Amino acid sequence: VIVKKDTIGDWSITITTDAEGLEPAPKTGETAGFDFGLKDFLTCSDGTKYQSPEFYKSASILIKRASRALSRKQKGSNNRERARKDLARVYRKINRQREDHHWKLALELVRKFDTCFFEDLNLDGMKRLWGRKVSDYAFGDFMLKIKWQAQKRGKRVETIDRWTPTSKVCHACGQGHKFFDLNIRDWYCHHCLIQHDRDINAAINIHKVGASTFGGEDVRLASASIPC
Repeated sequence: VIVKKDTIGDWSITITTDAEGLEPAPKTGETAGFDFGLKDFLTCSDGTKYQSPEFYKSASILIKRASRALSRKQKGSNNRERARKDLARVYRKINRQREDHHWKLALELVRKFDTCFFEDLNLDGMKRLWGRKVSDYAFGDFMLKIKWQAQKRGKRVETIDRWTPTSKVCHACGQGHKFFDLNIRDWYCHHCLIQHDRDINAAINIHKVGASTFGGEDVRLASASIPC
């Protein structure tokens, strides 16, 4: 039994017992690659795009209001302690909303796919480049949850090397292209003349690399339908 008191003063009790594991999810025969992004939280190699609410951004007004109220209170006073708890409640709500969204999406993907392939993320570098939004999306926290779900339900989550040029290589012909700005979301392959959605192309390449590295004969590759 673990008893904890949070920053607001609320108590919680965690009880650990011996119990049967989660029932394995039925096999679907499907595998997929996934690309994390800032425009869309997650893009699947089958063309599906999964959004994630920016919980911190949505609550920014409440955070500023609670922070201002806290700064105006006299240090050591009861009013300041109440203001501190009000601010802590806002942050706790944000964390709980994000956690709930991550768990539900992780379970959805694990039920749909037998193996999910992701790119290994340089989270520190992403935070330096794109700041608060990366923290709001919490890619690393989501990865921990989907790995846990996969392990408990008899599925797999694998990661490919972060240096694999998934965005700059045409998934159809394998032709490499020069680096292009993140603002460019669609591009043409001048070699095979296929138009690509940047994120879907990356997800398909992640799928292909992951399947060839970790998969077997039972891995079924499926790419999105992208118009020329």
